[in-house]
Amino acid sequence: MSEAAAPSEAAPVDETALAEAKLHFENGNQLVQANPPNYQDAHQQYLLAYEKSGHRWTILGNLAFCALNLERDGEALAYYEAYLEQGGDEIEASERASIERELLLVKGNLATVELTSVEPGTKVTVRREGSSAPAQLYPLGSGPAKLGLRAGTLQITASAGEKTETWSVVLGAGDTKSFTFQFAPPAPEPAPAAAAAQAEPEAERRPSPLRTAGFITGGVGIAALIGGIVTGVLTMQMESDAQAQCIGTICPEDAEEDFQAASDMAMLTNVLFISGGVLTATGVTLVIVGGKKGSRESARSLRLTPHVSPIFAGLSAQGTF
Repeated sequence: MSEAAAPSEAAPVDETALAEAKLHFENGNQLVQANPPNYQDAHQQYLLAYEKSGHRWTILGNLAFCALNLERDGEALAYYEAYLEQGGDEIEASERASIERELLLVKGNLATVELTSVEPGTKVTVRREGSSAPAQLYPLGSGPAKLGLRAGTLQITASAGEKTETWSVVLGAGDTKSFTFQFAPPAPEPAPAAAAAQAEPEAERRPSPLRTAGFITGGVGIAALIGGIVTGVLTMQMESDAQAQCIGTICPEDAEEDFQAASDMAMLTNVLFISGGVLTATGVTLVIVGGKKGSRESARSLRLTPHVSPIFAGLSAQGTF
């Protein structure tokens, strides 16, 4: 048992030490009988009585009783087993049977943890979720500490100087788990510049308003160019039909109307070609500019609207500061 000094055979002591042992024992009895019982302090008084009495086996039963109520089940098991062994025939049969039943309960709910630490002088406190027992303190020593604990959800907190570390673990009956306290420092938070650098790729993946406007403007421009091609073909056909009505340079009145319609169609063709070219070039420019880093700030303050009419083709801009 690593939780406390293992029970051992009684050793001779002087009268002074024995008298102090009796006082510690009586203090422990009073603390156990208090309302509510103070098992924590009583446990310490019984430990002192056991040491100063030269390890009298009769005190082991009191130590086991307190340890059990404090959920130091590994200690309680060792104390009770030593009490029964060293007491032998001096223990009444009814008391022995009662303790043996108690041991079955202890063993049935016992779990084991093996703890080590990279720091010397480490101590751990153990608290079980839902328990009314106070947190229990255990020194780890230089080697692995093997603790017998009651099954449940446990929080085991180690401390070494200014350093602390907590291990939360769920233990079932019969489980054995190991843990080493490393006291590793927490990971540093990323610097603001690093955080901005991490956020930048995500921002770059967002659609640029300028690029979006560029694609729309360019699309309108291409549509205008296609329309110009269509009207250009129609203009040529209309001129050809009008020309077919003439004999040399002499044309009937109906042909004059056809020539005028062809002229109007030619003007529309020119407007479509000019506006289409302007809008397409503007769209390409916006797509290129929108791909640059600075375009996001410009997009917040600039709104571009394409306009096409028979006498004008281009963009109107509105913005705020």
